[in-house]
Amino acid sequence: MAGIVVVGEQKSAVGKTPVVLLDGRENVVDTSSTDVFGGFTLTAEKPGKYSVLVRREGYYPVSTERFELLEDETRNDTIFLLGPQAETSVREIIAEEMRRIFGSSVQSALHRYLGPDDIEKLRPHAFSLGDLVRSGRLAGLSWANQPSGCLRFSATYGCAQIFLDGIPVNMRPDQVSASDVEAIVALRDTELGIMATTRGALDNSQYGAVAVFTRRFRVR
Repeated sequence: MAGIVVVGEQKSAVGKTPVVLLDGRENVVDTSSTDVFGGFTLTAEKPGKYSVLVRREGYYPVSTERFELLEDETRNDTIFLLGPQAETSVREIIAEEMRRIFGSSVQSALHRYLGPDDIEKLRPHAFSLGDLVRSGRLAGLSWANQPSGCLRFSATYGCAQIFLDGIPVNMRPDQVSASDVEAIVALRDTELGIMATTRGALDNSQYGAVAVFTRRFRVR
């Protein structure tokens, strides 16, 4: 199979990006990367139904619908990446979700942020949310009193409130599996804005918030 990958209405080439050929059971059959013009080639050893997964850094992976490859066929396709999931970066999506949870006054610079690409690199050596925070070195945030304990910002003596997919939960860092985590954002009290407390999104006894997004979280 040969083709090119383009994104958006302008059909801009998606260069230097991994593409993966998956069989009907979503097993990896072949992997490649696009060139600067978005071109790629992938090979299947036998006929059957396949799909192509495009992994753009900073974006959610996007896969094509399944198609059939015949014996000795060379298929030529253009893969169009369109819509919110393909055109909006994970960082932008998470920033919007933070505003939805805490209100528009939240400081959404996300300088304490671990996205899917960061976490994928950390996951082999992390077993829990606490491990991801510690290994990812989120600025000013630490896992205190391990192995249970809580997440704390520097210069504070209380625990941050954990939000799981937008819902405040009473869970320890070691109770959230690293295999489920997709993104993490940490904000101190002063960065959350007044709306976070007036809307009841944050318990006043907590010090800051750590928003955890799982693999179940997707573009609305």
